Amino acid sequence: MKSFFIVIVLSMAGNLYAQSLVNLTPRPKQMTEGQGEFELRPQMIVAYGSLPDSLSIEAARFVSDLNAATGLQATAQSRKEGAIRMQQVADCPPEGYRLTIDSKGVSIEAGTSAGFFYAFQSLKKMLPANVMARTYDNKKKYAWPCVTIQDEPRFRYRGFMLDVSRHFFTVEQLKRMIDIMAAYKMNHFHWHLTDDQGWRAEIQAYPRLTTVGATAPNCRITDMKRGTYWTNQPYGPHFYSRNEMREVVEYCAQRHITVIPEVDMPGHFVAALAAYPEFSCNPTHPITVWTEGGVSREVLNVANPRAVQFAKTVLAELCDIFPGPYFHIGGDECPTDAWKDNADCQHLVKSEGMQNFRELQSRFTEEMSDFLASRGKRTLLWNESITAKGSDLARVSKNHPIIFSWFPCQEGALMAARNGLQTVVTEFHSATGSYYINRKQSNQPGEPDGAGKGDDTVERCYNYVPVPASVPSELQPFYIGIQATFWCEWVATNDYLEYLALPRLMAVAEAAWTPQEGKDFEDFRRRMSLDREMLDLRGYNYGKHMFK
Repeated sequence: MKSFFIVIVLSMAGNLYAQSLVNLTPRPKQMTEGQGEFELRPQMIVAYGSLPDSLSIEAARFVSDLNAATGLQATAQSRKEGAIRMQQVADCPPEGYRLTIDSKGVSIEAGTSAGFFYAFQSLKKMLPANVMARTYDNKKKYAWPCVTIQDEPRFRYRGFMLDVSRHFFTVEQLKRMIDIMAAYKMNHFHWHLTDDQGWRAEIQAYPRLTTVGATAPNCRITDMKRGTYWTNQPYGPHFYSRNEMREVVEYCAQRHITVIPEVDMPGHFVAALAAYPEFSCNPTHPITVWTEGGVSREVLNVANPRAVQFAKTVLAELCDIFPGPYFHIGGDECPTDAWKDNADCQHLVKSEGMQNFRELQSRFTEEMSDFLASRGKRTLLWNESITAKGSDLARVSKNHPIIFSWFPCQEGALMAARNGLQTVVTEFHSATGSYYINRKQSNQPGEPDGAGKGDDTVERCYNYVPVPASVPSELQPFYIGIQATFWCEWVATNDYLEYLALPRLMAVAEAAWTPQEGKDFEDFRRRMSLDREMLDLRGYNYGKHMFK
């Protein structure tokens, strides 16, 4: 009888956690709820003691956000005691934190500024929705539930990629998406700045990139109400100035998000070649910025030293703007046809004893990676850089690039890990799910046009397992993260971007932070239902397919 009673009590405890009143996404690694609450008071103090400026600034930012939403007039002070007490400890993981709330106040322990930032994000998230939404309301009761949290992310890379080449989005719209990333503890913004359909980054050495290269002769728009149509007029020039790119970098830095610029090369390079055709394999052939999707055979002439220097000059200018440790140079979907027909490429293949023309790409990747390493950057690549038939794995692997595996996703990730390369999983589409959140999430009547068949639902996105149990334990440490990827061939408007991305971006965020065994879709659905108030306050347009 006694053992039966114990089983019942443990079962009830588990259910209490699953059906918790604490609205916190991503779900923490460990959370124990207590009784009662701590009500916030006017002029309350966030005490940061003797913490250095790099840590105490998180208290100042939290207080600023809190006061703007509540009018409580809290202050951050260099004191030991306060309603919120901060303490730096050595035994917390780099992004981890410990949070204890009781009826007397709040205690935060962390080892880094990121850890304190995520603790404060959790505190904001557990308050009424207007706090995270940054909208003012001084009529609400603001209180935290008594709870003990010990938290850290599952993966160190928690990313969102946005393609602004196919269709351009303003800095203000980028900030709206970055705000969602920060609210859900994502930490890498992968900014796909160039492709066949448009060049979006100002490069002082090559001004035609942001005139010719930033303008498409026509544009296909998918409007959520009107459907898909061609504008039959030029699209652009659309690009980000150097100051605008720096503005995005700073905005992200304040939210502990690293910006990863991507200049896709040597394929997906038509916009650049339209501006500077002398760097193509057939300079006399007219090249225009693409308006279609798919893959162009026009690629950079990697056997032309001036073309290679052009690529290095572009990278050099952008390295000065983006201070993060990473630079993505693409490497996906690069046909070799133009190289096979080019005399310079034919000569280089023969003179260096290459076995095939794909090795030209591996050679170029090695050279760009060497150059980026000289600038203190680590190279990031799509998986074709190693999975395309004929690739020279040794050359590509020389500088230990991180492989972003999309298709074939699990095969590419496993190949990377087996060769000692770290990998980020960003599944294109599989029988078990997808992290490509630009794809249609429903095939019901009235769903807007778009990529996919409509089976990439929020539930399939949430339940996808990025590191299958079949991956050997010794290889699992090479799986450093996951990424939600958003391509914009079909997406041209802010409302459609948000509609497709939200709440699937939150599903990926939870998969990136929460241990696999801690995930539960029905609980996630409940928490997202509560988060609708926050999204509504900020005017986000989000998909409602998952809500009952």
